[in-house]
Amino acid sequence: MSVDLLPHSFFVLPDGARLRYAVLDAEGVAQKILLVLPGRREFIEKKARELEPLRLLGYRLVILELRGQGLSSRFLSGAARQRDHIDDFALYLEDLRCFFDATLRPSLSLPLLVHGHSLGGHVALRWLIEDAPPISGAFLTAPMLALSTTFTHLAAYGLAWASVHLFHKGREYAPFQHDFDSRNTVFSDNQFTHEEARFRVMEQYFTAHSDLIVGGVDWSWLLAALHSMQITHHSSYLARLACPVLVLTGGQDPVTPAKEIEPILDALPGLSCHRIEAARHDILNEADPMREEAWHHFRAWEQSGNI
Repeated sequence: MSVDLLPHSFFVLPDGARLRYAVLDAEGVAQKILLVLPGRREFIEKKARELEPLRLLGYRLVILELRGQGLSSRFLSGAARQRDHIDDFALYLEDLRCFFDATLRPSLSLPLLVHGHSLGGHVALRWLIEDAPPISGAFLTAPMLALSTTFTHLAAYGLAWASVHLFHKGREYAPFQHDFDSRNTVFSDNQFTHEEARFRVMEQYFTAHSDLIVGGVDWSWLLAALHSMQITHHSSYLARLACPVLVLTGGQDPVTPAKEIEPILDALPGLSCHRIEAARHDILNEADPMREEAWHHFRAWEQSGNI
């Protein structure tokens, strides 16, 4: 398996930070454009492998690494570079807004859809609701809207708030978080996929390109994530979504549990939601039967005439 980096560019933000992105032309004449927002710890090359079926169907892929992910600018440096850090998810939205307005909006001539996974799905959903960009439809997998039960969410929020504002530990790892190491490469108890070869892809790229590595989250990132998730828990907020959305959840996903996020999703107008019972968190990186089920739902949604 080749672990070469794909041709890519960097978009420079007003504050000097850089976002890495890649444009992968469709097979044949492009029919649509898919803006791709990967999940936490993901990167362009991983998503390109997963979304190759759409490129072959005529989608031009524009894959953007969020700030703090992949080879985009990090918030911390030196020994802390791996730590996933942010103070407010509003910065993700502002970065995306700047990128879209400068690179896609001016020359948009094809129908544009957006795909986001996990963290990327969360950012995509907030962007669609708050900015109402000219998007024909959204395709989200395991969007990060809830991590566990309401009680656990509130308890975690209180602990994270105290750790950041009272104990000033915002840049320290949250519990059970650490640099990427051998604990992250144990396939037998992983939360992401049943397919070992696909599970190893991230590790292989990290070995070949150490600057891609993202570790666990710090207290500030956790607090910002919990706050942003709370915003999406208001049905009046979700009701503002103006485009059709397909959401796929995993029945065996412990990261963004289906039973927790599906009731939240019900408030979205134009929602088509399907649970893939055998899938873990990384739905498009799953074993072939789960991937085939995912693509079946996508094709049916695409052909429904709503996008």
